Amino acid sequence: MTEPMIYYSHKKQTGVVLVISLIMLLLLTIIGITSMQVTGLEEKMAGNYRDHNIAFQAAETALRAGEANIFNIVALGAFDGTNGLLGDTDDLHDYSAATTWSSNANSIEYIPNISGMTTKPRYYIKFLSTGVDSSAASINISSYGNSNAGGALSYFLVTARGTGGRDSTPVILRSHYAKRF
Repeated sequence: MTEPMIYYSHKKQTGVVLVISLIMLLLLTIIGITSMQVTGLEEKMAGNYRDHNIAFQAAETALRAGEANIFNIVALGAFDGTNGLLGDTDDLHDYSAATTWSSNANSIEYIPNISGMTTKPRYYIKFLSTGVDSSAASINISSYGNSNAGGALSYFLVTARGTGGRDSTPVILRSHYAKRF
């Protein structure tokens, strides 16, 4: 006995495979677009971090150059409000303003060996006051090994600004420095 043959009509096929494959392609497209956006965002974040790091290094080198400048000064007469050397009666500048740091400003330009910068870092040195160090403890002033306590100390404020690959990434650093003349 032979089995009866069953014939399927092509009219009953509704294209379910086509619909499912289109949905799968849509999901894969959404996943691909999302991963590209995340990768682009991560790349921007890494670039901004690098730019900020360059700006920080530039400001740090300018700050150290300012401290070295103080170390080499032999008299307080140079702090007359010109050439980035502010006296104790000179007003502090608005260090957040970009014009304070322009090339025509009264700041001191420093040329470090840092690649990726667009603008050279600059710094100001402000003489704050002279006071007597009456501490009995040893203190390091001006250089390592100069640790005699007592005597007159001159106090300074060094303010430095550096930028990274863009001028819109400024970093401003400050340090206090003391020296015996």
